[in-house]
Amino acid sequence: MKRKILLIIVFSISTSYLFADTSGDKDISTAQTWISFLPVIFFLLILMITTFKLKNDHIKLSDLLTEKDPVIPAAVGAPAVAPVPGVPVATSPSSQSVSRFIAFLTGLVALSIGICITTFYMYSYFSNPTAKIDFSNLTNVIWGLGIGVLPYGFNKASAALKPTS
Repeated sequence: MKRKILLIIVFSISTSYLFADTSGDKDISTAQTWISFLPVIFFLLILMITTFKLKNDHIKLSDLLTEKDPVIPAAVGAPAVAPVPGVPVATSPSSQSVSRFIAFLTGLVALSIGICITTFYMYSYFSNPTAKIDFSNLTNVIWGLGIGVLPYGFNKASAALKPTS
């Protein structure tokens, strides 16, 4: 039932180009409209396929955001010891990273805004190809989206520089 509702929503979003404002200098064809909205349709399609694949493999978002450090053998030349069946293996508890979650959300927002900007400028170009498009303030948007990744970067850099004991 959820799949049917999701497919209906995606279909209604993908056909929402019919309600777009076409008050530009030139009427754009249906093919040009579909071409301009293809990034949104592909993004939603990839997001749906990824969500269904992760759900079918029983992978949760909290598993993806957990810090997992690799196990390093005690000595460089010593062979790795295989776990004994029936004996529990002592592992350190995995901690969830808030900075990783913020970086994940920032990445999703950056993708969404990038898709929206691409679709907008493609549609604008098709409606009025003679108008010059101004990208001068786009760098402010890109810098603003990069701020969300900084906490994760600082966490990783501080962990790498921290002396091991």
